[in-house]
Amino acid sequence: MAVWGLDSKRLKRRALAMLRWLLDPVRRTPVVVTSALLTLLLTVLVVNLFQPVDAAHAERSAGASASSTATVSARQFPKAHHPGKSASSSVTKNQTKQQKPDPAATSAHPVDWLKPSQQVDYPDPAAHPGLSLEVSLQDQRVYVRDGSQLLYTMYASTGMDDSTPRGSFRIQSERGDHFYNPSEGMGARYYTSFLNHGVFLFHSVPTDSKGSYIKEEADMLGIRPGSHGCIRLTVPDARWIMQSVPTGTPVLVK
Repeated sequence: MAVWGLDSKRLKRRALAMLRWLLDPVRRTPVVVTSALLTLLLTVLVVNLFQPVDAAHAERSAGASASSTATVSARQFPKAHHPGKSASSSVTKNQTKQQKPDPAATSAHPVDWLKPSQQVDYPDPAAHPGLSLEVSLQDQRVYVRDGSQLLYTMYASTGMDDSTPRGSFRIQSERGDHFYNPSEGMGARYYTSFLNHGVFLFHSVPTDSKGSYIKEEADMLGIRPGSHGCIRLTVPDARWIMQSVPTGTPVLVK
């Protein structure tokens, strides 16, 4: 028993000595280093544990993102496979905006020659001492001016084959409610002479031998020349000149 007791104590001492030897490096290691090693170990374990889950989640997210992108693209560009059609439509719209109307095309919708050219009052000659009439053969318009100020614009139809004289003239005393020229087979209402005392006139759209307006002739108003040298106007415009524009008022034809 004594021998076993001595042997047992000896074994205990050796075991304690071995344990102290194993734990001694830990005691000598600083607490900070030990904490860092433990943190690193835990991090490695966590990463290795959850990496497969994160990879699967990332793969699912990428697939969902690709599907979303495809849907948005389809919504934003539903006609991307027809670029030619879109470009053609755009060009057509631009050309429509820039294209000027053809005066001949407006013949289907002629000027209402029974009404004044503008929906404003005619100017009062007494309030405009510089009153003048300017006839534009190119525009087929008569511009009523006071100096450089434009007061009113009238639709007109001047002489065919450049038969309306160009130059500076004045309103003459010959004027009246109606005339008829048998050699031309037509007349007009509300005439006012501006050259050769009754030869070249401002007057309404033409009338026939019964005094009825000739629609085919009237429809040229504001579009193209149609007279034999006179200046045709709407019925109210011709009446205003005949009744209100004083004799001696300057007339410029150009």
